[in-house]
Amino acid sequence: MTGAPDRFERMLARLAADPASAFPAGPETAVLVWSQAGDRLLWASSAASGLRWVLANETGVVFPALQARSRLRALGGGLAPRNGTRLERLRLDPAGLSPPVTCACRLTDLDGETVLVTAVVGSLPRAYGRPVREKAPQTEKTHPAAGEEPRQSGDRRGPIRFVWRTDPETRFLDVSAGLAEAVGPESSRIVGMTWDEVAGSLAEDPGQEIASLFARRETWSARTILWNMDGSDRQVPVDWAGMPVFGPQRTLVGFRGFGLVRMDAVRERAAPAAPATESEPDPQMDGGAPDLSPAEEIRSHDEVLFERLRETVAATLAELGTDEAAPEIPAPAEASVVPARSEMGLSNAERSAFREIARALGARFEAEEPPRDVVPPPASEQEPAPAEPAPAVPPTLDGDRVLDRLPIGVLVHRGNEILFANRSLLDLAGHETGADLAAGGIAGLFGSSPAPSGREQEGSPRAIATRQGESVPVEVRRAKAEWNGEPADLMTIRRIQDTEADRRLPVLEAELRLREGRMQELESILDTATDGVIVLDETGRIVSLNRSAEALFGYDQGEVVGDAITVLLAPESHIVALDYLEGLRSPGVQSLLNDGREVQGRVRQGGTIPLFMTMGRVHDGPGRKFCAVLRDITAFKKAEGELVGAKRAAEEASAQKSDLLAKISHEIRTPLNAILGFAEVMLEERFGPVGIDRYKEYLKDIHASGAHVISLVNDLLDLAKVEAGRMELAFTSVGLNGLVSACVTLLQPQAARDRIVVRTSFPEKLPPVVADERSMRQIVLNLVSNAIKFTDAGGQVIVSTALTDRGEVAFRVRDTGIGMTEKEIQAALEPFRQLATARKRGGTGLGLPLTKALVEANRGALQISSSPNEGTLVEVIFPPTRVLAE
Repeated sequence: MTGAPDRFERMLARLAADPASAFPAGPETAVLVWSQAGDRLLWASSAASGLRWVLANETGVVFPALQARSRLRALGGGLAPRNGTRLERLRLDPAGLSPPVTCACRLTDLDGETVLVTAVVGSLPRAYGRPVREKAPQTEKTHPAAGEEPRQSGDRRGPIRFVWRTDPETRFLDVSAGLAEAVGPESSRIVGMTWDEVAGSLAEDPGQEIASLFARRETWSARTILWNMDGSDRQVPVDWAGMPVFGPQRTLVGFRGFGLVRMDAVRERAAPAAPATESEPDPQMDGGAPDLSPAEEIRSHDEVLFERLRETVAATLAELGTDEAAPEIPAPAEASVVPARSEMGLSNAERSAFREIARALGARFEAEEPPRDVVPPPASEQEPAPAEPAPAVPPTLDGDRVLDRLPIGVLVHRGNEILFANRSLLDLAGHETGADLAAGGIAGLFGSSPAPSGREQEGSPRAIATRQGESVPVEVRRAKAEWNGEPADLMTIRRIQDTEADRRLPVLEAELRLREGRMQELESILDTATDGVIVLDETGRIVSLNRSAEALFGYDQGEVVGDAITVLLAPESHIVALDYLEGLRSPGVQSLLNDGREVQGRVRQGGTIPLFMTMGRVHDGPGRKFCAVLRDITAFKKAEGELVGAKRAAEEASAQKSDLLAKISHEIRTPLNAILGFAEVMLEERFGPVGIDRYKEYLKDIHASGAHVISLVNDLLDLAKVEAGRMELAFTSVGLNGLVSACVTLLQPQAARDRIVVRTSFPEKLPPVVADERSMRQIVLNLVSNAIKFTDAGGQVIVSTALTDRGEVAFRVRDTGIGMTEKEIQAALEPFRQLATARKRGGTGLGLPLTKALVEANRGALQISSSPNEGTLVEVIFPPTRVLAE
């Protein structure tokens, strides 16, 4: 797993050098490199070497019992980013007794393979990565040779650096592992102590210099103090540096700094302290509890108790049954070797751990074991080691002598089977032996109270049933452990005193009332809503309905709960609703396109009602549910039907009007043509002279009036055809320059008669357009004649064509006439509407409406912009799709 550490170190250096990722990869950081699937541990840094053998086997395969395995798989599957980091709390303790640790996670590439890199933020708890005890070979002596001094914790040469942090009262909150490596675990256990306490027991502060710097809140460095070392009368100089840390508004939040232990300057104590007398025993050696502040006492009853208890129980359970019967063999006091447990007492590590629990709980050992720093007897006085190690003795159901001393109940079980119970739990439950307790199992222990399942909050209150039938309130905390090499569950059970239960009961009741009130408020809101709300399970069965849904379908909630939602829908809507639900269950794009469905609801009284159904997921998980919101759209459907009927009636009326206009126009055109023909014959005197000149003038008036009427009839007929969609257009390639020029020439005499100047502007290379030539000629004549008609004498009319930047062809007519307002423009575009100015200058009121209809029939657009007394601009624009390429 660590065959090529150089490539992993280079990868960590690359991640640490990336300023965008800010990935912690220092030398003291515990870094683990996993495969992308999370099933193999590829590499562990030196700070995480203790986790290597408890997380995976020799080949790097992660143990199946590791709780963080599924989370590692999710992080490797894409939850962890490739750029930047993601903070994730992972439970890396193999025994499951310590809280999760915060890790910075990210994905990266290593030799073409994607790997998951996790770095522990801060330091690992002491229970993490506890070394596995190895049995020494029988042929190897573990005691020092004659004349050889045992190695002490100060034998390492060179400086050792550590960091520290305190609160505003100089109480130490954190200290790195470098101090323990230098002076030993006992002399480095300063967390929870103030500087004055440290200076009075573990270190010497010459002249109280460090204390005065703490008091003045100054920054300092290179202040030398002397620190006591474990198991000897030696001291080591420590260069102490620190600085105050301020929060908002310059409020002091604590101190932080570092120390440099100069291991090459270890020396004997100048003035060793006088030994304690028998009348005044040392509280540290006697196991007495130090003075605690009220805040620490509260913390020691809850947090300190379970934190230290979890570490001790986890270590003890991991070692039970390994070498309890092996005799104790003196060994050098090296930090990497765990001393073997003696036949009659505890090991040094266990003694230290239980001394900490005794301090927190105020307990005492029944018989104090010899201290750890007792000099071992010479090798000649020791009994020889047995040839073969004693067989492993698993702990019995009646309890282990280590766990029996704990003043708190410890229970190990697998399912309903009780595997182990210590003496404290047996006394609490009123049983003499563990067999009596195991007979009833977990269900019998908790009685009517539900057994802890792991879903409730940590430290939740419970009740256990005693042998006498009484109910005892307890606080239960759960964790994972191993028992005889197989996974099991561990419970720590502590009796809740009446005062504590009375204090917590009102808080829990108030919280319960608050949640019930919130639930009732939400139910009232749902019942007030006019839409029907139905909650469904994953299979589409009804879980609940609000009152609006009950009123909508005519069913009470109890009558349809458990039935499929199709019981409330018409048969033709069953497939629609089930497909909608299936789309929401799938993780694809269909679940995101939630635009609702129209369905037919089936009411209890008979008949159907139109509904609009919107469905969505309430929450994901094992008990996934869906919520369907149904709205009655009967009124919308009725209004929609009325609109469709009105539209159909309007279309029929328009068709009838068009037919009537076509018939009338046809009937009027025939006699008008006869009138015009006879008037022309009489004016030309083809059959003889007209004797009186006044008759000739009358004939001219008759011919002009007939021509005007026939023009009006033709406009009416064309407009009717366009509106009815019956006008036949022959689309061909039309050159606008030539067509517009011919129309302007035709209207030039009228402009000259009215003393109006007509100007033209045509580009040389104007592409042709696809249009009907006859209707285009009529459009140009109508627009130019209108411009001449509504322009006063001396005015100008400019006619032009152009190719726009967007590829459109435009025909424009600009005049300096009387102009119109926006309201007048809208009126002029309506058929048979004439403005006051138009009545004075003549016209039928059909020119602009007919022109607009012809332009739209040729796929063009008519735009008019005008201002009163400034003139009018009319544009006919053909889109690029109607322009032919040259």
